[in-house]
Amino acid sequence: MNQKSATATIQQFQLDGKVSLVSGASRGIGLAMAEGLAGAGSDLAIVGRKLDTLTPIAEQITAETGKTVLPIQADVGNLTEIDAVVAQTIETFGRIDVLVNNAGVNIRNPALEFTEEDWDFVTDINLKGAFFLAKACGNVMQEQKAGKVINTLSLTSAIGLPTSVAYTAAKGGLLQLTKLLAVEWAEHNIQVNGIAPGFIRTEMTAPAREDARNEWILNRTPAYRWGEPEDLAGLTIFFASNASDFVTGQMVFVDGGFMAGSDWRRRS
Repeated sequence: MNQKSATATIQQFQLDGKVSLVSGASRGIGLAMAEGLAGAGSDLAIVGRKLDTLTPIAEQITAETGKTVLPIQADVGNLTEIDAVVAQTIETFGRIDVLVNNAGVNIRNPALEFTEEDWDFVTDINLKGAFFLAKACGNVMQEQKAGKVINTLSLTSAIGLPTSVAYTAAKGGLLQLTKLLAVEWAEHNIQVNGIAPGFIRTEMTAPAREDARNEWILNRTPAYRWGEPEDLAGLTIFFASNASDFVTGQMVFVDGGFMAGSDWRRRS
């Protein structure tokens, strides 16, 4: 490969001039994805439920990367707030090139003990809200004749894990939604893909690191460690960049080999 070809390849991954909208960006995976996108050159709109949490995050990312970061307070599980999120982003930046649909919640209970209220809370954010935010951004991207949608999926998009019935249903549905939107929106040059994290070290997974599940997870993961939120940044940049222009409708696991192996490292 000559120097010119190498430079062109590197430029494919750069996001200068792009605008990314990231939901659930106040901590954990969403925050790491937002930081990665800004580091690659994208301006940002970051969405979360608490503005006093988002504002210092936006200031820090700007200080580190020089990119413009707009904090937006919203609950994507409340459909009346989604149009305002998109409107604020367009008012500030004039476009939306990338949507990272990351907002998510989980309630753990056995299926027979799950209530309608808990079911609605989990699915409204993880699936319903994700679709309508994608739809609102998709309208913008269709007019632009280009766009990237990145859905945060899960191991439970492909397998069942106990006590996460609504979360599993929602993340399974989000995988099928990823495929459907990829097919429908391909003609508008919009690529839709999903990232499925394995067991990542976040606040949501803290209880599992403190009980018997920790040993099972480590033994089941060939890399023999928990993932870090930053492990998701590289794939996020790829899916957001021109390097993925012919990649759509895909789910990629970032799981240290969890889905490729078995309890091969079980210890007595």
